[in-house]
Amino acid sequence: MTCTTSAPSVFRIFRGLVNCVILPLFLLIGPFAQPGWSQAGGVLSERYSPHSPKYNHTHQSAKFEFPDSETTTKTILAQSSLPVLEEEERDLEAEKQPDVTERPVEPITRAVPIFGEAVREKGFDLPLPFGTGVNLVFMSQSIELRNVKVGFGGPVQEVEGLDFSDAQSHDAAVTARLDMWLLPFANIYGIFGSVNGETEIDLEISNVVGGLPPIGLPPIFQPGGSIDLNIDYNGTTFGGGMTLAGGYKNFFASVDGNYTYSNIDVVDGDIKVYTITPRVGFYWNPVAVPGSLTAWVGGMYMRYRQTVTDDINLQEFDSRLPSVEIDFELDIKNDTPWNTIFGGQWSITKRWQFTAEGGFGDRSHLITGLFFRF
Repeated sequence: MTCTTSAPSVFRIFRGLVNCVILPLFLLIGPFAQPGWSQAGGVLSERYSPHSPKYNHTHQSAKFEFPDSETTTKTILAQSSLPVLEEEERDLEAEKQPDVTERPVEPITRAVPIFGEAVREKGFDLPLPFGTGVNLVFMSQSIELRNVKVGFGGPVQEVEGLDFSDAQSHDAAVTARLDMWLLPFANIYGIFGSVNGETEIDLEISNVVGGLPPIGLPPIFQPGGSIDLNIDYNGTTFGGGMTLAGGYKNFFASVDGNYTYSNIDVVDGDIKVYTITPRVGFYWNPVAVPGSLTAWVGGMYMRYRQTVTDDINLQEFDSRLPSVEIDFELDIKNDTPWNTIFGGQWSITKRWQFTAEGGFGDRSHLITGLFFRF
């Protein structure tokens, strides 16, 4: 049996399927498949809404106006921006949820810094009051030598007319540090550690005058000769200091001053070093790394004084010379007291901090430190 269908009846069947089956199914599935439509689809919601005047839901005159292809394409592209809408929805959901913050780090005591509670009540965040850590210090600088005295197995006597060139000192120290914020703007600390180093001296004898020992000097000590002295030393160092600091927004300024004693094996008495270091800098909280970063520039003033006493065997200069011990004594001070510094600190957490600082100029140095606060 053959079944024939006219074109109008086919259109009515297709239109009936669209109005009664496909369109309701599309409207039901659409909100679940594209959750952003109800917010972004003003055009689409209006065009396909059952309550739209463009959609007449009657059996007598069921009429549906399909959008033109250009409008449909634009609407689909507009609804394809789902990642942004989903991100906005997640942000709204996150705002509705209660904030989950980490438990604040509490200091071991609130007795210090003095006036610390009053400052915290004003909304300022203070560092933990106590800190301990270790510093590694490497330093090289030009030095000036004066008051040279020489002796051969007897009392040393002052020698004039000696010229020194390329005199350098190289020091390395490991120190432990304990500090406390006494006031919100004042930190006091003490240090203790070990130091070892070397002093390099090129001694040129041009016009030697003065009371030299009444013995014949080898040719190397005659006018016009030169001596290369390398004095090695090691010992202990201890001292203390204070740092004054203040800030505004992300910027800060500080001044650090300390005074240290060093007792080394080639010195009769203590080496006294005074240091004053002003700094200015800023801090920020980058997204890429945990914690906060601080950077600064400044200058370091160092007043360095010491008297070195040692003895050298003549055969250390020339194997042809007799084995005679030379006793000597000389005063050393740094040639240029100021140098430029730059550095930074990484506060990994509120408890752990890593610091690095470098200096350049006539004096160069590198300081690194790891600290724990409580």
